[in-house]
Amino acid sequence: MQYWVLDGSTYSAAIEETETGFVFSNGLLRRTVQKEACATFELVNLQNGISLVDTAYDGFTVSFGGKTHNAREFQFTGAKTVPCLERIAFHKTNTMTAQGSYPPPGKAIVLNYQGENLPSVTVRYEIYDGMPVMMKLLTVQNTTQEELVVDNMAVDVMKITENRDTLFVDSDYDSTTDFLGLDLEKYAKNYARYSYDMLEVAPLQRMNVKLSPGESLDSITAFELLFGAKFYEQRLIEVKEMYRHIAPWCTDNVTFFHLISNSPRVIRKTVDQCKELGIEMILQSFGSGVKMESGNERYLGRIKKVYDYGHKNGIRMGAYTLAYVKNYRPVRGDEALNHDYSHICRCLATDWAQQYMKNILRFLDKTGADAVEIDGPYGMMLCSGGKTHNHDDFTDSQYKQWKASVSEWYREIKKRGVYINAPDWHFLNGTNRTGVGYEEIAFSERRSEQLITSRIYYYKGTFSKNPSQGWGFLPLNVYHGGGKKAQFFPTEQNAFEFDWAMAQIAASGVWPTIRGKKAYDSETGKEIFKKWTTIYKKYRQVLNGITVHFLPPRIDTNDPSKTTCIDAIMNQIPTGDIRGFVMFFNQTDAERTEEITLPVYYTGLSACAMPPAPFPDTKNSDVIYPLYGEEIAPLVIKARDGSSRTYITDEKVADCAIPALPKAEPTDKTVLVAENDENPVAYSIDSNANIHMKITIPAMRYKWYVLRAPESKD
Repeated sequence: MQYWVLDGSTYSAAIEETETGFVFSNGLLRRTVQKEACATFELVNLQNGISLVDTAYDGFTVSFGGKTHNAREFQFTGAKTVPCLERIAFHKTNTMTAQGSYPPPGKAIVLNYQGENLPSVTVRYEIYDGMPVMMKLLTVQNTTQEELVVDNMAVDVMKITENRDTLFVDSDYDSTTDFLGLDLEKYAKNYARYSYDMLEVAPLQRMNVKLSPGESLDSITAFELLFGAKFYEQRLIEVKEMYRHIAPWCTDNVTFFHLISNSPRVIRKTVDQCKELGIEMILQSFGSGVKMESGNERYLGRIKKVYDYGHKNGIRMGAYTLAYVKNYRPVRGDEALNHDYSHICRCLATDWAQQYMKNILRFLDKTGADAVEIDGPYGMMLCSGGKTHNHDDFTDSQYKQWKASVSEWYREIKKRGVYINAPDWHFLNGTNRTGVGYEEIAFSERRSEQLITSRIYYYKGTFSKNPSQGWGFLPLNVYHGGGKKAQFFPTEQNAFEFDWAMAQIAASGVWPTIRGKKAYDSETGKEIFKKWTTIYKKYRQVLNGITVHFLPPRIDTNDPSKTTCIDAIMNQIPTGDIRGFVMFFNQTDAERTEEITLPVYYTGLSACAMPPAPFPDTKNSDVIYPLYGEEIAPLVIKARDGSSRTYITDEKVADCAIPALPKAEPTDKTVLVAENDENPVAYSIDSNANIHMKITIPAMRYKWYVLRAPESKD
C-alpha cells in the first residue's frame, strides 16, 4: 500500500448508497452510516485493518429548550449529493506551497432528517481523495412555528471501545491546542470527549442560540483522521499533511517585516527597502502607533496612500490590532469582565466587541490592507457577563464569543483575501500563522543566546505545525529590554550573529517577526538580509515541507549562548527535483567531526513503504529550554541580567516504544547531496531509509545542504 503522505493520488473518494445506509470509502478508510438514526455501523482503517466501531449508535444529538433529542427521534427523509463545502473564502497566493485545490477534492452528501414537532436536521458528510479524513457538519433549521432555543448539538457520536489512539478528532471550535500531546482528553477538551466508550463531538458548554421560525444554525465542524503511522512524530506529520489540504491558506509562507512606525515617510522608505530585499509583506507592528480602530476618514486616507504605494511595489500591507487585553490589570468597564478564574480580559460577546470588529473591517476596506496581525481574538475563556454582554451567563459565553469573534469575524476578513497573523489556534477558521512557540522575554537576552533559544523554538514548534504555520522573533531594535546586547542593529557591528540568525530562519522555514524601525541599517546588513531572503524564496517549497526531527538542539546550561553538540534542522518533500534541505549547526567552542545518520524517508526516494521507527530522544519533550519570565502583569523577568535561569522540559508525550532499527542493508536507491547546492554527491539509501555522511564543522559555524532526486538535471 502506498503511504498517502508521500503519494495519495491513487486513493479516490466514493459514496455508495445501500438499502439501509451509505458507505464512504477511499482506499484508506471505510465508514458505513445507517439511514436510521444516522448511526455509524463501522469505521475501518484500511491502512492497517483496525476497526474502531463494533456497535451502531445514534449518530448525533440536538438539545432544544433543555431537552436532548437523539438521532433516533428523527426520521430519515432523503439524501442529496453535493459539492464539498468551501468553509472559508479561499484566495490563493503565489507564496502558498499547497499544490492542491480548495475545498479538497472528494465526495459529499447531505442526509435529511425530520422529527415530529421538531426542527429539521441535515447531516453533511465529506470524504476526501488522497487522505484518511472525513468531515461532518450538522445544520438545524427551525421548521416549527415558534422560537426555538438550541442548547447544543453533538455533530458526531460513535461508540468506540478500542484503538482510540488511532483516531484524531479536529474541529474549528478550538483555540489553545497545538496537539503536542495527542491526548484527546487534553487537546480536544473544548470540542470532543469520551464518556466511557462513547465519543461525542460537541461544544463543552452550551450554545444557547435562539432561532426564529425559518432560521437555521450550523454546528461546529468535525474533521476525523485515521492514523496510518504508529509513532508520535509520524502521526503529527499526518495531522500537518491534513492541514495542507483542509486549510491550505496556512501554507502561505510569505516573507514579512514588522515595522515600528506609522510615519508615511518611513513606511514608504521601508517599502523601498523591502523591495530591494525581496520581502513580500509589511505589517505595522505593535508599538508602531497605527490605529486600526480609527474612524477618521482623513487618517484612513493617509494610510491608504502609503498602502497603495506598497501594493504598487508588489508588497502586501497590513497592521496590528489588540483584540483583547489578557492578564493585565486594571481592566475597566462592564465590557471587560471576561475571566477564566485566573485570567482577566475583554469579553468578545459584547456591544463594545461588536463595534470593535466592525471598526477593523472598516480599516481593511478603507485602506486596502491585505494583512492583519490580531492580538487575540479568543482563547476559549469564559465570562460571567454584564449589562452590555450578548450572552446570558458563564455557560454560553464560550460559544458566543467564539461565534462572534472567530467564526463570523474571521470569515468576513477572509472574504477580503486578508492574511491573518494571530496567536490562537484558529487555522480552521482562516488563521494563516501563529507563534511557533516562544517566550517573548527570550528576545531581551544576548544575541548569541537568542540563536540557540530560537532553534529550540523552531525544533519544538514544528512537531505540530508546518513551518509556515508558525512565526519566530528577531529584534532589530530593542524589544522589552536587554539593550544593545539583545538587538541586532547595528548589523555592521553584529554581522556574525545577524547572518547566523537569518541562516537558521532560512533552514527552518519558520519566518519570524523581524521587527525594527527600518529593514536594514547598513550595506552589510542589507546584503545578509537579501542573501538569506533569496535562498528562502528559492527553496520555499521544500522549506515548508515535512520537518524531520533527528538532531535536536541541546543548550549548555552552564553557558546558554552555546550548545553541547551538533544540531540540525531538516525539511523534506516527496516530489520534484529538490527533495530536502538540511542545515547543521556547531554552536560550540570546538571544531567537530561526526558521522551523521540522515533520515531521508520523506524524500520519497527510499525503498521503504512506511516510515521506519524514529530516532530515540527526538521528541519535542526531550529538549531542555530556558524559562525566562511569565506573561503576567507586570512581566516577571528572571534572566535579563544574566543572574539566573530556569531550565525546563515539557510534559513527556505518550508514544509507542521505539524499537532499534533492524540491521541496515544496501539498496539501489540513491539521493544527491550538495553542500550549498553545489557539486552534488550521490549517497546510497539503506533499507532503513537512511544515508550516512561525515561532516566537519568549525567552532561557531553552520553548513547547509540540498537533497535532490538522482535524476535531477540541476
